[in-house]
Amino acid sequence: MDNLGRAFTFMFEDKSWPGKVLLGGVFVLLSSILIGIPFVVGYLLELARRAYEGNEVPLPEWDNMGDKFTQGLIFSIILLIYSIPGIILQVVPCLGTCLGGIYAIAVALVLPHLMVRFAVNRDFNEAFKFEALFDFVKENIGDIVIVVLIALGMHIISWFGVILLVIGVFFTLFWACLGKAYLFGKLMQKVDSVAVVVEETTTDTPDSEGGETTER
Repeated sequence: MDNLGRAFTFMFEDKSWPGKVLLGGVFVLLSSILIGIPFVVGYLLELARRAYEGNEVPLPEWDNMGDKFTQGLIFSIILLIYSIPGIILQVVPCLGTCLGGIYAIAVALVLPHLMVRFAVNRDFNEAFKFEALFDFVKENIGDIVIVVLIALGMHIISWFGVILLVIGVFFTLFWACLGKAYLFGKLMQKVDSVAVVVEETTTDTPDSEGGETTER
């Protein structure tokens, strides 16, 4: 993947970024009492879709709040469903913490696929196409690990927001979430662009006799 460092700064390319990040920070603050979670998730889904399409700047507007809430709520339910096995594994005697940690890593690896596919297709069933998830990880593990580590690094950096009178952490957390959505969108953009190239090379091949291109 190219230009991964842009995840840290792309949001500042939008001239209206202060207002959008400020409002995003407010919704992150409201997430501490659950109210803001669907709105934040819905906003990030829209950004991930736009990054996938190459339209991440300007940042999405804080409009169509009903749609953001609905899509964010549905995806939050998907994430909740995925968290259930991890919670169950935690209670396994002796090995619970280890197994739960392994499961959490597995979910982190498939999260880009889950998020972007749902953002683009708005299909609840996309989240449970396990063969596609397995193929995604198997074929792109290197890029996935890099993206997940950068996203984790951004979240660690965001906690320095406590320096800004504590409340600043909510705005830096939103900045980290924007970076993660951007990275996920760009990763899936690369995955699908490679898939298109592979498909074109396998469907258009030279004819063994006439040397002409044939389609299968």
